[in-house]
Amino acid sequence: MPLVTTTAGDLFVMRRGRAGPPLICIHGAGGSARHWGLLLEPLATVAQVYAVDLPGHGRSPAADGTVTITRYAQAISALHTALALPPAIVVGHSMGGAIALQLAVGAPQIVAGLGLVGSAARLRVAPALLAGLAGDAAARQEAINTLAHWLFSPAADPGLIREAFAEYAALDPAILLADLQACHGFDIRSQLAAIRSPALVVTGADDTLTPPKLGAELAAGLGVEHHLLANAGHMPMLEAPDLLSELLLRFISTLA
Repeated sequence: MPLVTTTAGDLFVMRRGRAGPPLICIHGAGGSARHWGLLLEPLATVAQVYAVDLPGHGRSPAADGTVTITRYAQAISALHTALALPPAIVVGHSMGGAIALQLAVGAPQIVAGLGLVGSAARLRVAPALLAGLAGDAAARQEAINTLAHWLFSPAADPGLIREAFAEYAALDPAILLADLQACHGFDIRSQLAAIRSPALVVTGADDTLTPPKLGAELAAGLGVEHHLLANAGHMPMLEAPDLLSELLLRFISTLA
């Protein structure tokens, strides 16, 4: 699928599947639709999958204005409208999960279900990481190296860490910093009880950035089960794609 023109700007979308409910996949801070690559074909067996590059990420052009979780949620809502979709299952990783939660609060009529992976109702970012990304080239490189290591379980393939470092180092540093600042300001805990969408909450047991405690708090706030993936960190789409696919397929089947 080429760029989709929306009222929030053009967005690049990877589409798989021709039948079943629509499923929109939203990546995390500094990421892209590529992070969902290993899940697209399995999910496409039961859903129409749309993996989106947020504005300024991947192959989507940047949008004007301050980066906030609310603005990203508005971009996804605009994409939903542009594609003329019925209510969709919205699956978000980390910052993408925050965007999905914001949609469930601000535009519940378009959300048929929530898949929340490595996310939380309140996201906080280490001040040293933010300071490093706001610093000079050497400080940014050190911060990105730290982030790349925090993303994965000690059991992960070291190649994943190298790929993450290369990916984030190639990104416009202003975008990664803006994403993490938006995450740092996100807190929707007081509104969880108002969310009525069915939800799946999944956390890597070795997640350093959004530890299992935060996943458990999110699941409790939504009144759903918390699923832990062993030997996975903050990137279960890359570390445990088969297990995550299985959980998502089961969840989608409950919404049919």
